[in-house]
This record gives sequence, structure tokens and C-alpha cells, in this order.
Amino acid sequence: MNAVLTIALPFFALIFTGMLAGRTRLMPGETISGLNTFVFFFALPALLFSSIADAPVEDLRDPALFLAWLLPGLMLFGLTYWLAGLVFGGGAGKRAIQALAASFANVGFVGLPLVIAALGTEATPAAAVVIVVDTAILIGVATAIIEVDRGGRGSLGRAVRTATLGVVRNPLIVASVLGVAVSVATVPLPEPVFAYLELLGNAAGPAALFALGATLARQPLGEQAVETGLLVLLKLVAHPLLVWGATVMLGVPPVGQAALIIMASLPVAANVYVLAQRYQVNVSGASSVILVSTVFAVATVSLVLHLLLS
Repeated sequence: MNAVLTIALPFFALIFTGMLAGRTRLMPGETISGLNTFVFFFALPALLFSSIADAPVEDLRDPALFLAWLLPGLMLFGLTYWLAGLVFGGGAGKRAIQALAASFANVGFVGLPLVIAALGTEATPAAAVVIVVDTAILIGVATAIIEVDRGGRGSLGRAVRTATLGVVRNPLIVASVLGVAVSVATVPLPEPVFAYLELLGNAAGPAALFALGATLARQPLGEQAVETGLLVLLKLVAHPLLVWGATVMLGVPPVGQAALIIMASLPVAANVYVLAQRYQVNVSGASSVILVSTVFAVATVSLVLHLLLS
């Protein structure tokens, strides 16, 4: 219970503080956009790079971490894609957005600061694996399905190109790759550089959580209650259970196991709404599931932290 009171509740309190601010004139749209830019392009990459660069090389070479996140994610994506078609119908593009919502956790804005606060920097390799898998593979698969569903010659090639550019331009993936390179090279960062990155990275947690709340305050709440409820259940209950099973079967070390399970219990990532809006596919449904899952994640994340850390 102490872990819940000292870690989970303050994190979600910051999110809801941002939501309250986003409802007022204190946080106009351009201010929220600027804060998101600072978090995504500066603070989070600094935190990720400095933490990975300082991690032991052996922690970054564990294939079990990769498989323990990838396999449940693909399984849940495929299951949701099939189930959404069976229950709700709709085109392949809409089902791809629904499947991504059930399997794509908000690791960037919530998970990375949360697991470091709960488990220390030893959990950073697991967070880096999650960011790379989700961005490079899950978003890639969803984008490919949407592009092919839209039809037209060269749609598959366009999908591959779009997904590849998205990965290459993602500052969190760039920071992860550079951090791994520094760690493998076993070259310590100069003290002033590390101090700068640490100072910038320390702003990532509170700024990311506040920015997330302010962004969610501007999202419309759709009327797809059954669809939203099912996707929230899959994301907040099925996802952590599948990841727990995979970590047990693959023998993931305790810190990595705890980090992956915590991140699987997180709400749907805002990237799902960005992709839906970009292609104008199930935009209202995506915004609803992100908002509702964030509210209910207060309970799931608190429960997972209590079970893992108490």
C-alpha cells in the first residue's frame, strides 16, 4: 500500500491536475502543444539516453525482455483485431486502431518516469525495449493495415515507408539507440554532460504527466460505450496478465519482469489517437478509450504496484 500512496497516486494526481488546467484559460491549445513538444523532443529523450547509457551492457542484451513484450503484444493485437470484427464489424483500418488501443501502453509519457520512480534506473532497459517494440512494430503493423485498407496502387510500399520514417524520426528511439551505443562502448559520459542530461531528464516526469492530462482534457468523449469498455478491459486486465505469463515462461529477471508488468497495466497511449486522427479512422473511439483507460488505470496501476512492491 505504501508503494501506491508514494508512487502511483502522485503520478495520477499530476495527470488530473493537468486535466483541470487544460479545462481553463490558463492552458490554451498552443501552450499545451509547446509543453508536449518540450517533453517529447527534449526531456524524455534526455532521461532515456542518460539512463540507458549508464546501464550495464548485459542488461541490454537479454532477448527474453524483447520476446516477453513482443509476443503478448502481437497476440493481443491479433485477438482484438479478430474480436472487433466479430462484435462491432467495420473496416480493417478501424479494427487496426482498436487492436492498437488494446496493446499499446502509454510508456513514453507515463511508463518511463513511473518505472524509474518505482524500480530505479535498472528498469530502463525494459522501458527502452517497450518503446522500440511498440513504435517500430505495433504502430508499423497498424499503419500497414490502414494503408492497405485505404487501397490504391503502392499502398503497401507507402505503408512501409511511412512506418520506417516514423521510427527513424522518433526521438525516443533515437535516444535509445544512442544510449545503447554509449553503454556498449563503455565510454563514460563527461560529468558536465551527464549533469546536463540529468537536469533536463528530471523535468520529464512531472512535465509529461501534466502535459498528458492537459491534452486529455481537450479530447472529445465518444458514445461507443461497449467498444470503449471492451478495449479498456483488454488493455488494463488482459495485457498485464499476458505479459506476466510471458515473463514467467521466459524467465525474465525480477526487475525486468516487474517493469514489463507495470508498463502493461498502463492506459492506452496518445499515439493511438494521433494515428487515428492522421488517417481519420475511428477518431472518436480512440479518444474515448484513451481518456477512460487513463481514469481506470489509477486502479490497475495501483493494484500492480501493490502486488509487486509490497
